[in-house]
Amino acid sequence: MDVDSAVTDVAAAVGLAEGEAGIRDILAAVLVAEPAAVREVARLAELPVPIVAAACNELRKRGIVDTRRPVRLTSDGRKAVEAVSGGAALRAACTACGGRGVVIPPALDGLAARLQEAADGEPGARPELDQTHCTVATKISRVLRLHEARALAGQRILLLGDDDLIAVAIAGFAAWLGRPAVIRRLAVVDTDADVLDWIGRQAAATGVAVELVRHDLRQPLPAALTGTFDVVMTDPPYTVAGAELFLSRAVSALAPEPGRHVFFSFGARRPDETLAVQQAIAAMGLAVRSLTAGFNEYLGAGILGGTSNLYHLRTTAAVAPLVEGEYSGPLYTADTRVVAARPYRCGSCQAVYEVGPGGRFPRIAALQDAGCPACGGAVFRPMPLVPR
Repeated sequence: MDVDSAVTDVAAAVGLAEGEAGIRDILAAVLVAEPAAVREVARLAELPVPIVAAACNELRKRGIVDTRRPVRLTSDGRKAVEAVSGGAALRAACTACGGRGVVIPPALDGLAARLQEAADGEPGARPELDQTHCTVATKISRVLRLHEARALAGQRILLLGDDDLIAVAIAGFAAWLGRPAVIRRLAVVDTDADVLDWIGRQAAATGVAVELVRHDLRQPLPAALTGTFDVVMTDPPYTVAGAELFLSRAVSALAPEPGRHVFFSFGARRPDETLAVQQAIAAMGLAVRSLTAGFNEYLGAGILGGTSNLYHLRTTAAVAPLVEGEYSGPLYTADTRVVAARPYRCGSCQAVYEVGPGGRFPRIAALQDAGCPACGGAVFRPMPLVPR
């Protein structure tokens, strides 16, 4: 079995921006995790779920990936992949933390329960604002990362957007320590009044004062929030423009001395987009202290495999925002989307149908309800998006 040729063919068939290296990442992820759901393979390979699903379908045609679900290699495929990868599967990531560098101690079980209650009652995520709520474990892990980085006690902390309720987690953690005054200042900026109201209600019993500011970050920060913070945490829209804008507002909020902290969550993107974001980070005078892949886990964020990376950035003497005034350009994923349709392949006869606005099947549910026009099947696999 010629894995190298198959990798070349599949990369071309799927149109993967990462090229052959992306297909090899998928194969490596399957090798160490099999049998595994496509979502888990996508998380390990740091690629979008639909792309991984399409690649696996192409690998099935070539006898490398088995036709059974969850995803696994065929016997011959496993031997061939092992041969080109230097041996049998070996997973070196920490088994306790999954490579995230944070382990939640059992002593925080009570805090986790309270945060779960808060999460269960919070306003629903707004997809038009690229909102997807993170898990309770991620909320606590972010707070522990702040704690380990000495970016919590005695610090002035600003959250730019907080549908993840990290302010509630910070306040709850301080209360668990029995030292609510350990947080010098805690402020939240968000456009959603319901989110701000819920944060205020949940944090009220902790003894930690939380400043709640309703503000659209397309506008410059209010003067009271400029140049006064030690730490900013943000999980912006997963677009280059969103990263540049939210990081610019973060820089504007920080005290103008080196060594201030920015904790920035951002999903794995195409190579050119990742490069653009990292160039923006450098251009703003922010130094990357660490980057933890897959640190954040989300509920229902299927396209990105339900995870995003966590950057820990520190300011330098040359720090300056890229965006200073009002911003009026595209910001959210829907604003920048240049695709309107996605092809789906019938799981039975392999016929392909386009699903999207204005077509015969405007949504995948319509195709599933109608069944495959060729064979009547009701199972369809997503393929790479179709550019308009």
